[in-house]
Amino acid sequence: MATQTKIIKQRILSVSNIRKITHTMEMVSVAKMKKAMRLSLASREYAKYALEILKTLINERNISHPLFESRQEGKTLMVIFASNKGLSGSYNSNLQKAVGTYSKDTGTETDVVAVGKYAEKTARKYNFKVVKKLHEFGDDISLSQVKTIRKYIINEYLDTKKYKNVVVAYTEFVGQMNYKPIVKELLPVSHNIFKNIIDDMQNSADYFTPNKEGMALYVFEPGEQRVMDKVLPNFMSALLFQMALESNASEHSSRMFAMKNATDNATEMVNDLTLEFNRARQSNITQEVAEIIAGAEALQTI
Repeated sequence: MATQTKIIKQRILSVSNIRKITHTMEMVSVAKMKKAMRLSLASREYAKYALEILKTLINERNISHPLFESRQEGKTLMVIFASNKGLSGSYNSNLQKAVGTYSKDTGTETDVVAVGKYAEKTARKYNFKVVKKLHEFGDDISLSQVKTIRKYIINEYLDTKKYKNVVVAYTEFVGQMNYKPIVKELLPVSHNIFKNIIDDMQNSADYFTPNKEGMALYVFEPGEQRVMDKVLPNFMSALLFQMALESNASEHSSRMFAMKNATDNATEMVNDLTLEFNRARQSNITQEVAEIIAGAEALQTI
């Protein structure tokens, strides 16, 4: 019995230590999630006004661009934003399912730009070819890092012409308890594609209220085509940056709740083990008392 109580006590100590770790990880994820959420919300305003310029150039000025041209033949280039670390609940598995569903529905041969180690694992699961790996993305995502992706996908799309479209798989951050994996088309460019992406991020259909006056009377300098050549890549960078921030916030939110559940489970386990320990200790005391009484009775009979 003494051995049993010792084992239970060791288990209580072990689970308590794990609870401290998971609780600390939960608090760290809370801080990181709040920071990522602020960055994600702040960057949406830029996308709103960039979209207004893009919409005007496409719809009102009828500007053409190589990135607008649709193709019927070719592979799909998919950018996957996933995490570098585990212990994030269902974050990576849900994104993996969304990628699998998209692949099954389209049936197109797919190459992958893997942002994060788990993005590479997702590509391997579905036998996608990984053409570029980016594992240096951390909690502090910079626009320069995102521009690396943008330059690569534009060069591959325009120069090689082996891709008919470019899509992005990421996790949309709706709220602290609400995030969902999405696969969205990025190229070829169309006003509706960009609008749908931003509207999904904003989770509000009326976020982009049409400007009644439009921008038809605006004069674009040094020229509409030059403005398009500059605005379009920058806007794609803004979208990719927004997707990276959304994914980052979703990852920390998922990890926060995963660690919270782990902490709650550890607390429940400690309570159960404490009750078991008390019962075992009481059983030891009862046995010792019974042995003392039996010994006293035996002495009286001598």
